Amino acid sequence: MKKGILFFIFLFVISYLAFSQQEVWVSAGYEFGYFADRYKNQGVTIETGTISRGMNISSYNFLADRFGIFAHGSFLSPKSSWVWDNTGISNVDLSNYPFNFDVGLIFGLVFRVDFTDDFKSYFGLGFNWFTTSATYPGTGNISYNRETNNFGIGGDIGLKIDVSDRFFLQLGSILTLDFARYTRTETYTGTSLLSTSRGWNDKYIMLSARPYLAVGLNLFWSFDNDRRKISTGKPN
Repeated sequence: MKKGILFFIFLFVISYLAFSQQEVWVSAGYEFGYFADRYKNQGVTIETGTISRGMNISSYNFLADRFGIFAHGSFLSPKSSWVWDNTGISNVDLSNYPFNFDVGLIFGLVFRVDFTDDFKSYFGLGFNWFTTSATYPGTGNISYNRETNNFGIGGDIGLKIDVSDRFFLQLGSILTLDFARYTRTETYTGTSLLSTSRGWNDKYIMLSARPYLAVGLNLFWSFDNDRRKISTGKPN
């Protein structure tokens, strides 16, 4: 997970520095997510559903009028989960998980439509990476550390309302389709590591819908006497 967060920060910074002049939207806000996945385990089809809540940060960098690149990072905490398999449906008690956290990143291309100078819509599509790290108890003195890494495509669609030259409100949703997941599970007895298993999940697919509400800042990058200059507000 630490590598994933560092990777997001790297992309976030590169998206600012890679081009000489650009209009930039930077925002942070609240995100609610519903995740539904399906995979096979020893020939049995398993489906799960999870609800998570947390925060996000985003950057939209317009390099040529209405086209640009974007990065959207999500930092979520799972709140409820349930599992369907050949025995029926069961709820997962997340209250006894000492650690359970999601981190996601979408990085790709974005297109915007300007209805007015203060009211815009945007549509982004790109690569999606999503990881979940959890520590949870087993029976007796057994416990598990599990990390999953999902890979797929993701979209970002929303509305931007400028409340001033500098600040804006943002209402949108992340939509993702993951088609691969790599899982690593460590089994412990007390503090001693018993075993480690890892591998790709069989016939994996996951869909997510993650509406969000955010507050942002309008920025404008440019060069002034061969020096990079940043200004708040809209470009002239």
